[in-house]
Amino acid sequence: MFEDRTQDACVVVPGIMGSVLEDAATGRALWGVSLATLTDPLTGSGLLGALHADERERAADADTARRAPLARIRATRLLAKPWWLPVFQGLDPYSDTVKMLQRITQAPEAVAPFPYDWRLAVSYNGALLARAARAHLTRWRERAAATLGRRAAGGPAQARLVFVAHSMGGLVVRAALEQDPELAADTRTVITVGTPFLGSAKAVLALNLLNARAKPQWLVWRVQAMAATLPAIHDLLPGYRCLDLGLDVARLTPADVARFGGDPGLAARSLDQHKRHREEPFTLPGHRAIVGEAQATVQTIDDHQYAGLAVAVGRHHAFDVEADGELVRDPGTGIPARRDASGDGTVHLPSARTGTEAVTYVYGQHGTLMRHDEVLRQIRRITLERPQGVPLGGDGIGPGLETPPLGGALGQPLTLTATGLETPAGATLSVHSATTGRPGHPLSLRPDPDRTDGALSARFTPDAPDLYRVTLDTGRHVPLTQLVLITPPYTGTR
Repeated sequence: MFEDRTQDACVVVPGIMGSVLEDAATGRALWGVSLATLTDPLTGSGLLGALHADERERAADADTARRAPLARIRATRLLAKPWWLPVFQGLDPYSDTVKMLQRITQAPEAVAPFPYDWRLAVSYNGALLARAARAHLTRWRERAAATLGRRAAGGPAQARLVFVAHSMGGLVVRAALEQDPELAADTRTVITVGTPFLGSAKAVLALNLLNARAKPQWLVWRVQAMAATLPAIHDLLPGYRCLDLGLDVARLTPADVARFGGDPGLAARSLDQHKRHREEPFTLPGHRAIVGEAQATVQTIDDHQYAGLAVAVGRHHAFDVEADGELVRDPGTGIPARRDASGDGTVHLPSARTGTEAVTYVYGQHGTLMRHDEVLRQIRRITLERPQGVPLGGDGIGPGLETPPLGGALGQPLTLTATGLETPAGATLSVHSATTGRPGHPLSLRPDPDRTDGALSARFTPDAPDLYRVTLDTGRHVPLTQLVLITPPYTGTR
């Protein structure tokens, strides 16, 4: 009797922010190693400034990757510690996913993490992934045939690829398989977790931080300045109709993105890709989508004016579209029908699905999905080709967790909110250090007088700058977690 393992080769593709970056010339860590990048204005300003994309990096595409890959910044490994960024919020490391896959493959070498420079265009990184995945599959087939010494059904010589991709990583996988049909034929399944196939409205908010005059000032200013140069942020722009005009809903144009603080050239390239995928959909082989739901998620954008600047205001509603492309409208007034489509806090449900895949729903926050027990269980079962089982959720009604998307400052109380609960009985909300493991104290959930949706909230005043993990445990579902960065008080002007 053989152990229950897959014979295939697995590739783990992280999302945006999910790879450690360093300066190729000096070896200096630029991203994913020291929290000083996010908490210290002197250190962080320099590191975030070094991550700005230069002209060659902004123009890089799939042809660039095949002819002359860029070398100024290199990705060395997957993120190994919790991380955080304004608007996009917390991101957990991928170590649990990699270790789980290594336990269910024929050998640890069958699992290949794919760190990549997440600042650059999806098409560029897709070309690099196609080459790396082909090399990994070839090595694994050769090693398996030479050392395993047996041929079970679908054995080593027939090993195929399993991609496990989080967030933007799913877009990179799609680009790789579009560019290399032979690689697609050698792929058994693609598992995407919270991938924004239609984009995310949060990308607009990240480009708009300066206009919105958000705080803490030094960090959001530096992040906005960096984001405005990055092809990857623009590749996450929503391609669906997301600009709420009151009586109509429009798709973004490059001019809209420029008004909100982005780059019109990068936006045009991204929006053209969205149009191409609408007109020529690409079906991922064996696609299984794991989709987070029941979390407050920005789905559309209102365009406001403040001191002559265009300010993007995120809204937690979406719009349904008929088969002929017309908006669903209220029969009496003709006003577009708005509804909360829900999501994982970053990607709303319609964007996380392509319409051709099997879908599993979980209650979970976008950045912490890859440590979510149910997500790991589903990845394991799919990789081993087990039945899907009964998905959790699917009705949009369940526990949700809301934390300040821009973090907070030392000494200032934070409001932490639990949604989808009828009563606080049996539910616990706690906060502890994500960097040291220093335990915190349970917080008391009470009805929030400022909310009309029955939400419960608690106040937390941090006593030290740190990256904190907020955990909501209802006793009936897998606990929800999110990360919140607390920075020292900032006394500078910019």
